[in-house]
Amino acid sequence: MPGFVNREEIYAGNPSPASRNIVSKALKSLSSFGMMYDDMVLRNSKAIGVNEDMYGWKLDPRNSAGGEYDDYALFANLSMTDINLRKSISIFDKSYPKKREDLRKFAVQDEIEEILDTLCDEAIVYDDKNYYCSPLTFDDETLEPGTIEAVKIALETNFKRIYQYFGFNNDIAAWSYFRKWMVDGFLAFEIIYNKEQNRIIGFKELDPINIMPGLDKEGKKIWTQFKGQPGKERNIYDSQIIYISYANVNTANRVSYVERLVRSFNLLRIMEHSRVIWATVNASFKTKFVIPVGGKSKTRARQSLGVLMQNYREQIDFDSESGELKVNGKPMMPFNKEYWLPSGEAGEPTIETIGNDGPDLSDTEALKYFREKLIKVSKIPLSRFDMESPPSWEMNAEGMTRDEIKFSRFITRIRSVFQEILVKPLWIQMCLDFPELKDDDAFKAQIGIKYHKYNIFEEMKEIEILQKRLDFVTSMKDGLVEQDANMNEIKYFASEFLIQRFLGLSSEDLRLNKKLKIIEDQEKLEAAQKAAEATGM
Repeated sequence: MPGFVNREEIYAGNPSPASRNIVSKALKSLSSFGMMYDDMVLRNSKAIGVNEDMYGWKLDPRNSAGGEYDDYALFANLSMTDINLRKSISIFDKSYPKKREDLRKFAVQDEIEEILDTLCDEAIVYDDKNYYCSPLTFDDETLEPGTIEAVKIALETNFKRIYQYFGFNNDIAAWSYFRKWMVDGFLAFEIIYNKEQNRIIGFKELDPINIMPGLDKEGKKIWTQFKGQPGKERNIYDSQIIYISYANVNTANRVSYVERLVRSFNLLRIMEHSRVIWATVNASFKTKFVIPVGGKSKTRARQSLGVLMQNYREQIDFDSESGELKVNGKPMMPFNKEYWLPSGEAGEPTIETIGNDGPDLSDTEALKYFREKLIKVSKIPLSRFDMESPPSWEMNAEGMTRDEIKFSRFITRIRSVFQEILVKPLWIQMCLDFPELKDDDAFKAQIGIKYHKYNIFEEMKEIEILQKRLDFVTSMKDGLVEQDANMNEIKYFASEFLIQRFLGLSSEDLRLNKKLKIIEDQEKLEAAQKAAEATGM
């Protein structure tokens, strides 16, 4: 298989040196992404952790008889006690495979598709070069000045390579993966690595329901695929796996974003179906004929009643997926119906019309209520779906609705989780290129991506905040002055202090501004010199 799967168990009968050394030491040393524990933490721990209680504690021999951990219990528990493993793991939810199939079928409903498209269009925004994000700049003071520039160049280069290896720059793969994550709740990929080049060369999507976390006997985090299945079981190091989940294992949460929409959507569908069926039943013109036939015995009367019930019974079926309605198995609804009823009483036949007054279809308040309820649960502002009075895109930040602000924060939260599919391989590749960065926590904390934005409200908000900060800095600088011995006014605050303290620009922004100012001053000086030479001065 491609990648860097640990095949020792496959070749357990006659392990060759090649099979044992298929995983590079550099990559193996990076298989602790986000993990803060080693085996001594668990050996010295007295309390039962939240994740231990949920998954691992039952494997601990000390919970019943005391004594030391055996190796299997140690590593299984250790995997679950990782303080940074807050992801929900699909393999531990036995009902998830069936639930995932139901969610995928549910997601093709028209209303749900519209909600998902709106959400994904907001989260994944492409620029002209088909990039939806860019790597964050960093400022790591622990690096040597000569190294910083090399690291920055490598960071930009590796980001573009990883983005390309995913195929994100060729089509809408990133948008599709994000949409799939919103439906399924889990995504998993194998990071494919070339040992000779010491470089990531590609990615392969995996089924999350087949892999589970653990630790090997060296204390390195691994993921076991197809555990217990001979010929298929694989132990893959954590540095080879990207695994993201919508839910958090330590809190009550939905499996995926789509699951939160199920109840409201079903209520809306019930209301729609009831109106369609009611309109169908009452739309046809019905005529009742009562014909005197004289007296009959009870037996014959019952037989006649049974025949009438069979003739006049209506079975209405409504297909919620196709919208097709059938009456007594036929796709077409009859426009008129006649009911012929015998009467034992003597007299004249009677003919009358019944039930020809259908419902008032112009009353849509009930449907409107449940539709708005569905949109509210989706966290998307109702104005995004309001066709009668769509939002004004010239609205300033002060006029931002609370729903838009909440929606922007929700998008930020789910983006922060989804970014791992790029951040993790980017960090690993940087550590392979610069081994000294592996233990640099400051560098690791600054590895991230900046999503491109579409939400005009958010952009307006940033611009107005920056303008207000600038006005404040200007007033602070001009508002407080001192006088020297010659009674000249001197500004009390230094401009650089006010800019760094209140303007909110990053140190990288300030350095870039200084660099560009130097270039700008140099260009002005050169232009002045050329002008002087041209005039002969």
